[in-house]
Amino acid sequence: MLRELDLIPAQPRKIRRPSVPVLTPLLWPEGRRIQIDATRFSLADGVAWVYVVLDVQSRAVLHLEVVRHLSASSAVTALQTGLQMLHHHGIGDNIVVMSDGGSDFTSQAFKLACDEVGCWIRAKVSQRGGMGILERVNRNLKYEWIFRQEVRSITELRVQCAQFQHWNNTERLHSALGYTYPWDKLVASAKSLFAA
Repeated sequence: MLRELDLIPAQPRKIRRPSVPVLTPLLWPEGRRIQIDATRFSLADGVAWVYVVLDVQSRAVLHLEVVRHLSASSAVTALQTGLQMLHHHGIGDNIVVMSDGGSDFTSQAFKLACDEVGCWIRAKVSQRGGMGILERVNRNLKYEWIFRQEVRSITELRVQCAQFQHWNNTERLHSALGYTYPWDKLVASAKSLFAA
C-alpha cells in the first residue's frame, strides 16, 4: 500500500558489469602459465583467505598470501610476490596469468598488473589445463594440511601455509611430473633457460 501511495521510493537496480568471457585452450596466448586463486578458511578468530599462486609447468607453489578480506590489492601483491620467485631464478618468460572470474581478479588493478608481465585470461575448473590444477592444490592445502593441524588463528594459518609450501614443493612427489618434486622441476627449467 505504501508503494502504491508513492511513499516508498523504488530502489535503483544494480547494473552488473558484463562477465569476462572464458577462453578455450586453443585461444590461450603463448607463455608460461601462472594460476592464482583464493580459498576461504573459517577460524576461531574470524574468516581468512589464502591466495595461492602456482606455476603450472612445474606445479610449484610460488606464494601463499594469507589475508582477512579479498581485494584487488591483495591479489596483485600475491601475484607479484609469486612472480618474484620466478624472476629470482632467471625465468623471465611472457607470463599468462590464469584465474577465475572473481571480482578481485577482474578488477582494473589486477588486469594492469597482469599486463605488465604478460596477459590475463579467465579459465574454468572443468577446462583441460584450466583452473582444476590449482583447485587440486587448494584441496591438498585444506584437507591434507590445514584441517589436520586444527589451525585456530590467522597467525597459525600463516605458519602452516609456509610449511605447506615447503612440503608441496620439496617433499611431495607429483604424478603429473613423473613422480618428481615441483621445486626440482622449477630449478631444472630455469637451468635449461641458461643453457640455451
